[in-house]
Amino acid sequence: MNKLIIPILMILMLASGCFYMNGSPIGGSQIPTITSFNSSPSSISPGDPATLTWEVSGATSVTIDQGVGSVAITGTRAVVPAVTTVYTLTATSAGGTASATTQVVVAGMPSPTPSPTPSPTPTPTPTPTPSPAGYPVVHYFTANPASISSGGSAILSWSVSNAASVVIDQGVGVVGLAGTASVSPVTTTMYTLIATNAIGSYLATINVFVGAAPPPAGKPDLVITDISRSGNTITYTIKNQGTAAMGEATTSRLRIDGVTKSYDPVVSLAAGASKTETFATYTYACSGVSDSVEVRADVYNNVEEIDEANNSKSVTMSCMITVIPGPLVATLTLKPDLVITDIWKSSGKIYYKVKNQGLAKAESFKCTLYIDGGYKATDDVSYVNAGSEITQQFASYTWICLIGPHSVKVIADAAGLRDETSETNNELVKTITCGP
Repeated sequence: MNKLIIPILMILMLASGCFYMNGSPIGGSQIPTITSFNSSPSSISPGDPATLTWEVSGATSVTIDQGVGSVAITGTRAVVPAVTTVYTLTATSAGGTASATTQVVVAGMPSPTPSPTPSPTPTPTPTPTPSPAGYPVVHYFTANPASISSGGSAILSWSVSNAASVVIDQGVGVVGLAGTASVSPVTTTMYTLIATNAIGSYLATINVFVGAAPPPAGKPDLVITDISRSGNTITYTIKNQGTAAMGEATTSRLRIDGVTKSYDPVVSLAAGASKTETFATYTYACSGVSDSVEVRADVYNNVEEIDEANNSKSVTMSCMITVIPGPLVATLTLKPDLVITDIWKSSGKIYYKVKNQGLAKAESFKCTLYIDGGYKATDDVSYVNAGSEITQQFASYTWICLIGPHSVKVIADAAGLRDETSETNNELVKTITCGP
């Protein structure tokens, strides 16, 4: 830190237009030097005396306020303050004025409120004399806003007293005792303010959090969020996760094992909305143990989107059920299989999609909501048919979302009421970012 203080003080001296060597300015009269000014004891009981002691050199006159008056350049003086009092020593010469303070604390007595006095014109001194407070005081160091999007900026603001220099890292540099600075970090960054005087340095830190840049405004973005089968019909969910409604109709395409089977027109979809569609003209027939099923949105590129590379989704559909021959056939039981396929926030409410990808109906069960690891709410689901997906919300819970990213988890059948094909795939965790 001492290596940092020396160049900072040199910058301050250059800015003031004065150079010092051995305590004297080159080409001018000497400024007084206050070697010491203190009180002993520094804390007294009411009615007890304290002794002020000082040593000054290079001065033509020395005075102490609070009624003490003119004194010798070196000496002592007994004082009996009625309340906690700050004494100011002022040393004057042809070269300028230097001052120092010391405080006598009277136990049980408050400090008097000082009368406002005009601020004197500061005079540079070779070695700044610290106040009784000692280290520099950082009144505040803030960032507004504290969380920005990538490419955005924040304003750092600060106020410092009792410091000879103030520096902020991360490229901000030497600054004044109070001020502001605009910063545009690429990633989440900690800024450190270092306030320094002859006693030492005091550090304060502030974080500017950087999140992902928002999507470009004014365009839709079509994605397929789910593909399912209901009997011989292929059903899918298409969502516009962009920031504008679709300007015109579009077409979705179905492929089975890489072969085009059907098309489905999609007429309209508002920003943030989703809808479930079916390939009504196509009758699905299993072709083996399993099929690769792909659905692509906007196959003819009729809609100009934010992202043209995320329109497709593929799933594997099982086509056969292996039945064990012999007496064990009577014990074979088809089961549901519940999974959470999507989670999102709208107007303070948490919505989710729950799908039964098993081969039997799932009777009533409960889903639970956790945000940043903490339990928030439970939602009752009456039933979900085999191969079907439904949209639910945690109606009893309103989320007041703080700025920044949050981990949101929904668990299907959290109480384990339903006997499922798999008990390890019931939950989904998504990151939802809140911000201005």
